[in-house]
Amino acid sequence: MGAGETLLMLVLLDSNVFLSALLSPNGTPAHIVHAWRNGRFRLLTCQEQIEEVRAASRYPKFRKRLLPHHVGTMVNSLYEADIWRGPTQRKHVAADPTDSFLLDLIDAAQPDFAVTGDKRSGLLQLGTMGRTRILSVSEFGANVLHLRFLST
Repeated sequence: MGAGETLLMLVLLDSNVFLSALLSPNGTPAHIVHAWRNGRFRLLTCQEQIEEVRAASRYPKFRKRLLPHHVGTMVNSLYEADIWRGPTQRKHVAADPTDSFLLDLIDAAQPDFAVTGDKRSGLLQLGTMGRTRILSVSEFGANVLHLRFLST
């Protein structure tokens, strides 16, 4: 790193944040994704998460509401993130077993923040994992990115 450069925070967004951003382009998840695309933070992901976003977008409840080209653009943009290529041991089990890989990724990569909109997965209840703070979408948007919205 050169003189005067700062290291951007590394953030893991739960897959539900990406799907919510696609479903509601004016909501907080969309603003968080937009902040990443504008270089406000580095995004951590892994191949398993990219596949999860792709597969979840095909669920009947989403397929009816999402445009395939918007999903394709989102999935393709994830390849521009910091993709974890190191080993991740399967040693964590989330309340929602499909989110267990996120706990393994947090444990292995130790991002600054993990952000989720899923209150049932058990991630939010942890609060922290190692050095990683686990926050809700609204907490991360308001308290970390300082996003402010006008009520409509």
